[in-house]
Amino acid sequence: MNVSLYVARRYLTSKKASGFISVIAYLAMGGVVLGVAALIIILSVTNGFAGEIKNRLIGMNAHVNIRRFDGEPITNYKALLDSLSDWSDVVGAAPVIDSKVIIVSKRDFSRVDGIPIWGIDPRSFSKVSDLSQHLLYSDKGEILLGDVDEGKKQGIILGEHLARRLKVGPGFDVLLFTVRNIDVEQTVLDGLAPKTWPFLVVDHFESGMYQYDDNYAFIDLKDAQRILGIGDVVTDIHVRVNDIYRAPEIGESLAGVFDYPYRVSDWTQLFPEFFRWIELEKWAIFIALSLIVLVAAFNIMSILVMSVLIKTSEIGILRTMGCSVGEIYRIFVYQGLIIGGAGTVLGCIIGAVVCYVQKSFDVISIPGDVYLINSLPVDMSPIDFLLVACVSMTICLLTSIYPARKAAKLMPVQAIRYIL
Repeated sequence: MNVSLYVARRYLTSKKASGFISVIAYLAMGGVVLGVAALIIILSVTNGFAGEIKNRLIGMNAHVNIRRFDGEPITNYKALLDSLSDWSDVVGAAPVIDSKVIIVSKRDFSRVDGIPIWGIDPRSFSKVSDLSQHLLYSDKGEILLGDVDEGKKQGIILGEHLARRLKVGPGFDVLLFTVRNIDVEQTVLDGLAPKTWPFLVVDHFESGMYQYDDNYAFIDLKDAQRILGIGDVVTDIHVRVNDIYRAPEIGESLAGVFDYPYRVSDWTQLFPEFFRWIELEKWAIFIALSLIVLVAAFNIMSILVMSVLIKTSEIGILRTMGCSVGEIYRIFVYQGLIIGGAGTVLGCIIGAVVCYVQKSFDVISIPGDVYLINSLPVDMSPIDFLLVACVSMTICLLTSIYPARKAAKLMPVQAIRYIL
């Protein structure tokens, strides 16, 4: 066994009069354990919340979106959809009309609002969106739009908060009207008289993202074309890929094929500030909780300094027996690394066990009406474990250097002068 490592281990497990150093060393190790475990748990919970938000935000939208640069409708969208079916990375593609309309509750004309509305093909849209998973009243998660009530009315799906604001539910009638294609000169002369289109509310959706639930509505693609008077065209093509994290790469490949006049964007470009904020928050939490490990590491340094003072005569004896300056230096560095390493390993194990228990058994519950999830989400990442372990070991190593240098500088004659 390496001499420095052997002596370091003996110093930490000493049972003699100076054995109180070992007790303090265990306490310092406990500080490292708590700091590392706290970091692992908090980072995993942060990942869990970020993943929930990302899934809900992106689940309602496209992984990759194709539209024209000038915002004009896409006339040859069927040919584009056929060409997308040949891409192995593409799971599904759906035509969408994205527009804005004014919606009015037929039961109370004072309930009026301007909203974004998507015209969709229910069959293909289910392949690119999680809308069917968020429907509140559909038993089978089936998107029912188009002709309903024996073909007498057209169906519309509203966001839950929007429906509450309009005070309507399934079976209630709403009116849509748009100012698109209105003759401005005629409007100035005769006044605004937009044409209204009746729709029947068939369902609500609640995605967990207020931006969607409070504003958006869905109607059939053909109904959107009809009320907007735009013919057989669409404004967007939503694409879902097999790996969400490769969406930017796949988007670039699609952009190389669908060049001007088309513009290809991916989900990272839809809400860049939001995802940057989540990443910044994670780093802020990491830095703040790293201070716990730093405090524990300073305790390790204090322990090693006391050990140097108590073991001064023994250090002198080791030097006279032939130990080099480097070996003395490594004795105290090894002590710091043993304490820090054991604390780091135990902290990672405890953090992983706590996260696993929460993920498997939902021990900690949270109010679902506030957070839209019933338990604390946890997502353990191997990169987080590796990063926490590296930071912890680095801090412990750095705080061991000063005591080790102090011990290595002791002269043998001065160290054993007062031995009786």
